[in-house]
Amino acid sequence: MSSWIWLSVILGVFLGVYFLLQWALGKWLHLGKRRHYRTFHNETHKKWDLRVRLVSALIIAVGCMWGISRGVDESFWKVILVSNFAGVFFQELCTAYMEWKYSEQRREYIRVLASAGCILTFLFTFYVTNFFGLA
Repeated sequence: MSSWIWLSVILGVFLGVYFLLQWALGKWLHLGKRRHYRTFHNETHKKWDLRVRLVSALIIAVGCMWGISRGVDESFWKVILVSNFAGVFFQELCTAYMEWKYSEQRREYIRVLASAGCILTFLFTFYVTNFFGLA
């Protein structure tokens, strides 16, 4: 039970750092608040956003099915977590490209790339440290 508590604390710290990074970059780059809903710059962006979300959902679904097919053991949660973060990371990279290419606020892509870097750093640290020794 204590490993679940530590996992919750670690995820809470990650989310806190992530949102603090979003806020600080918004202030530093003089950007507005990042929208949490979809905004499309043009029809091409709308089409690509749909494709990226489908591919990300496919990555997550394949990771979950692969983890389930291997049976519930200690590596099950690693596969699920890696596939979820890979899907989110892929979405963030494509969002950064669309922000760079089409956005009116050209510096918005820097914030998106920084958040993708934060996600990648967290995932890499989580994997290398074997879930911070929790697994």
